[in-house]
Amino acid sequence: MTKAYAAQETVGRVVDDTPIALRISHPGTEAVTSVTVATAASLVLIDADGTTTIDITAAATDTLGEISDYINGLDNWSCKVLDGLRSDSVASSELVDGAITSSTVNGETVWDALVDTSVAVALTYRCTFDRNVDINRPKGGHRVSLKGFDYYANVGTGAPDMVQIYEWDAKNRVETQIWQALSVDATDTEVTFASGNGAITAGWGNDLIVRITDAATLTDADGNHLQCAYTKE
Repeated sequence: MTKAYAAQETVGRVVDDTPIALRISHPGTEAVTSVTVATAASLVLIDADGTTTIDITAAATDTLGEISDYINGLDNWSCKVLDGLRSDSVASSELVDGAITSSTVNGETVWDALVDTSVAVALTYRCTFDRNVDINRPKGGHRVSLKGFDYYANVGTGAPDMVQIYEWDAKNRVETQIWQALSVDATDTEVTFASGNGAITAGWGNDLIVRITDAATLTDADGNHLQCAYTKE
């Protein structure tokens, strides 16, 4: 009951090329020189200890989950998959190229590798209790409830199962699709899960991932967006 009273209403929104595929942090004490996505072929992390080059076209590190696991195996760096699925490919320019400028999120310095949405053919947002990497608040006793979302997406053709919701099982490290709907092309579309207190609620410690996708194209457009309204409890 205490968690319900302390629940926080949250809205998250992404537009073209702004979903965060990988949020990277540097808990080590060494000075960071740069973090760069280099010509869609590698992710380069440089600090005072040296340079780590991750070949994001190699079979062992060509998905978000594999890259995140690799970074988390390094001494000085940490990583979290955010607005994406662990199985998402990055081998064909799905990440935005270039040097990544650091930012501060809840007191943590992070570098965000963004999704090139027209290449990945998806707008994705993760509803999670905590979007930080290393200063995580305990998640096991928390959960999120998705009240609804709205989107506009310039897709090729509206089709079944192109609006998707996945639940990330943090304990078992598994993403499972739990909901789907027909997509609508280039139309502001709102989805609400019942009235009052209706919502899709994740298990304790889990996340909900909302995705608008297409079988062929998602063309950049001024109106493209995905906005999710959810409760953090």
